[in-house]
Amino acid sequence: MKTYAFELSGEHESLPRCEALALVEAFSTGFSEVEFLEQCLIVEAEGLDVETIGRRLAMTHRIIEVLAVCPANLEALAQAASCLQLPPKKYLIRARRIRDAAPPADAVEHEVGRILFRRGYRADLSHPELLLRAIITSGKIVLGIEVARTDRSSFEARRPHLKPFFHPGVLMPRMARALVNLTQVRAGEVLLDPFAGTCGILIEACLIGVNGVGIEVQPSLVRGALCNLQGLDCSLLLGDAKRLPLKESSIDAAVLDTPYGRSAKIMAASKELLLKESLEELYRVIRPGRRMAIVADRSIEEMIEEVGFVLLQKHTDRVHRSLTRQIFICRR
Repeated sequence: MKTYAFELSGEHESLPRCEALALVEAFSTGFSEVEFLEQCLIVEAEGLDVETIGRRLAMTHRIIEVLAVCPANLEALAQAASCLQLPPKKYLIRARRIRDAAPPADAVEHEVGRILFRRGYRADLSHPELLLRAIITSGKIVLGIEVARTDRSSFEARRPHLKPFFHPGVLMPRMARALVNLTQVRAGEVLLDPFAGTCGILIEACLIGVNGVGIEVQPSLVRGALCNLQGLDCSLLLGDAKRLPLKESSIDAAVLDTPYGRSAKIMAASKELLLKESLEELYRVIRPGRRMAIVADRSIEEMIEEVGFVLLQKHTDRVHRSLTRQIFICRR
């Protein structure tokens, strides 16, 4: 097994770690969690498809193959660097300090560079062949070779207000992608969004090769969302989440951002009834053993379990003063 460290974003307390673990489980032949430090997850994994995971992750900055973990002081770092076995390539070392962790990033970079220079390795700031990364966090320094990097700027380019059709109250692209990843759906499989809205979730699924199917009950939203889906291989249907036009056990995963807030319109006697009947339909169409991610504005654990799903995770996401989202990861 190889050891990998995920340099996590700090945008949420629990989702970055769980997103990374979900993909490690889905795209390796075996793994174990070694340690969870602040904004740094260390795992051991066999046959990990780092390239695929790197393209998919939303809440991770980088993945590094770990070469050493040492106490966060320059003496211990010098000892660790003196034992590194690196290929004879020109390198670049960059360090990131998490919050107020010590020592400073520039001091770590200088110390690693000093030791490697003495050992005959040469740095190249312009055209390095090897990217070394140090993460300074929780009293430790995690040192390794960068093997994947997330293109977080692409998510910024897909912010809701920059799309052809906009409607308030939608998920941001990074959150939508993270939810897709938490279902462990693979390229070529089918993911359903029964409350498709402007199709932000479907877009994130399609961009990683997943076959997205959306259901939306409002004709105006369907017409607008189709503008957002131009150039993507997605299916969007006018329909009712309480009566899905799908066969039993025909869906590999589902992500649903349930209606809430002032801009939400529902076609049911109550939100409670809408959600219960929609969950019953989802239980019918999702394959046994597969996952679903639900976003709601309140706790719905009992309803989820009454329908028959197994609740795996619960996360809280404070959006603003009057809205706190509850995120549930379930298994059929």
